[in-house]
Amino acid sequence: MIFLAIFFTFIFFYRLDYNTLASWDEAWYGSIARDMARTGDFMNMVWNGKPYYDHPPMGFWLMAISYKFFGVNEFTTRLPSALLGIFSILFMYKIGVELFGKKIIGFASALILGTSVWYVIRTRSGNLESVFVFFYVLTIYLSVKSAKNFNWFPLVMISFGGLILSKTLVGISAIILILYLNFRQIISIKKNFVLILIGGLFFTLAVFPWYSYHIKTYQDFIEYHFIHKGTRNKEFSSYFHPMLEQPLFYLHMGVRKWYYIWLGSLGFLLISFKFIRKNIFYLLLWNFIILYPFLTSKETELWHLIPVYLPLSLIIAVGAYEGIQLVNHVLKQLVNRHSGESRQRRDGSRIDSGQARMTKLLSKFFYLVFFLYIAFLQVKIFYREVYPANKWIPDDVEISRAAGKYNRSIYLDDDYLPIAIFYSGKDVQPLAYLPDDKKTLEKFIQSDEKNYVVITRNWVVDDLKKKEIKYKLLEKNNSFSILTKP
Repeated sequence: MIFLAIFFTFIFFYRLDYNTLASWDEAWYGSIARDMARTGDFMNMVWNGKPYYDHPPMGFWLMAISYKFFGVNEFTTRLPSALLGIFSILFMYKIGVELFGKKIIGFASALILGTSVWYVIRTRSGNLESVFVFFYVLTIYLSVKSAKNFNWFPLVMISFGGLILSKTLVGISAIILILYLNFRQIISIKKNFVLILIGGLFFTLAVFPWYSYHIKTYQDFIEYHFIHKGTRNKEFSSYFHPMLEQPLFYLHMGVRKWYYIWLGSLGFLLISFKFIRKNIFYLLLWNFIILYPFLTSKETELWHLIPVYLPLSLIIAVGAYEGIQLVNHVLKQLVNRHSGESRQRRDGSRIDSGQARMTKLLSKFFYLVFFLYIAFLQVKIFYREVYPANKWIPDDVEISRAAGKYNRSIYLDDDYLPIAIFYSGKDVQPLAYLPDDKKTLEKFIQSDEKNYVVITRNWVVDDLKKKEIKYKLLEKNNSFSILTKP
């Protein structure tokens, strides 16, 4: 665990603040969290002066807390994601150990998750995936513990509440996994009534306040949040029409070299009937319930599949381990038959020879070397993709910061609205959202609008010159200008 913690601290934190925030969704989410930190209102999320409830608030809460303690910048925007990314890796290790009793499986599964390129990319960003993955993996870990000792169940439900508050609807699939592991204890209501009641109470206290408030406050909340955003207006019949090509292509792009090893491990666990074991069946169930909805959606994006990396990592680690165990068994039989070192016990069983023990040690060694080697290749491949060579400030960020200095309304004649809002520190109105008589810069400059600055591209300013339309240039960089009325 120490190696994993040190290694992935480097992977997730190295040059974390070198890039400025991406417009969608980092600067968007960062603006919402900054407003929350400013006002101290952790119930209402606001973006550009309007209510925001596309997603529940957990990721925004954590970002706002980061801003409160350490200020508003790129590093503090990404800090919660990177920090929870490390904890997710450690809990993946613990799940492998708890489910299979093998540290080597936990280590391999953690290594696989942490070197899947899109997990790294999103963990190093101010997005919601890392927060969601953390609460998902924590919920599974606590469920495994609860299956062995039901006193853990209230903690399961607290974590599940955090999961539901992390991203719209996606985390609901975890309830199947909780029930699968804890079904016997849950149906023993008389015996476990108090723990079940406490767990339900904790979940309600976590989830109910935010959701009940928004359902009461916003008339369209249920339809917009659950139907439009949560299911993407997906029809029930579409679940029976898989569209495998694009989602599986995205899954391949997200985990790179681990993809075909996953397919091989999955195939081996099915063909060898290892899946009849409860812990292995659990992994396959987890893989199915979290992957299948994405296989039936036209709107699946690459980052949507990141939660699939959790069971995928464990399936690879377990499949490879079971494969090595099979090889060991075959070699052991050969050694027992042909080695002179092997001795027969009185009951007819055989004692492992020195060669068999050496084979077992070597197989574990090659297992570790294999996963470390693939992990090394993964990092080598994505290094330049993930880590910027140096710090630089794009022109859109620079001009947005400059616009924030003016005590005037800010308008934007471009499409990087979240960047303009975050880096100016103010609400920004896009010209494209204005009435037709003000929708273009030419019309806007000639309108009766006063006390404003407008950000536009330099070629648009050149066009104004040619048309002899009067304006006042306040600031300019290589790509953008800030104008106002002359």
